[in-house]
Amino acid sequence: MSSIGITPFNRVYLSSLDASRHAADALVLYWSEIGINRDVQGQLELCVVEMVNNAFLHAYQGIEGRPITVQCEMLESESASILTLVIEDEGQAMTQRQLIQAITSDFVEPDPEDESTWTTSGRGFIIVSNLMDEVTMDIEPEKNRFLMQKKLKPEEINNTTVSQ
Repeated sequence: MSSIGITPFNRVYLSSLDASRHAADALVLYWSEIGINRDVQGQLELCVVEMVNNAFLHAYQGIEGRPITVQCEMLESESASILTLVIEDEGQAMTQRQLIQAITSDFVEPDPEDESTWTTSGRGFIIVSNLMDEVTMDIEPEKNRFLMQKKLKPEEINNTTVSQ
């Protein structure tokens, strides 16, 4: 696999409720530049918002001003285009077991008649795992790294924008 000739996206955001929106807005511009269609951009944007919010709310427990690194790159081979998205934080780590449980949990659809279904937490990893082809976590001393990959179909890429 090789890079498509566009500099990979690599930025650090300071943890806050707004960080996910800032990261997603910048990535939408990047994805447009590398030729990803709007439908896929919307899916990827949701994944970024969920994962950056997770870093702020859970890893950093709502503490503002801590670093969240966001990286993105599209790699191509003759047979595939794979978009790689990485979110890193230096907060409290989750265990592999917690990640597997979060990814494999059932999605509880909110019911207007049942307050117990109105939860604002617990859906992010389910959404991300359904939109991405691969979600993995790597924990190093003082660093949590979530790697997400999505294999893109030819119709999901505007080939007139992407350099080959």
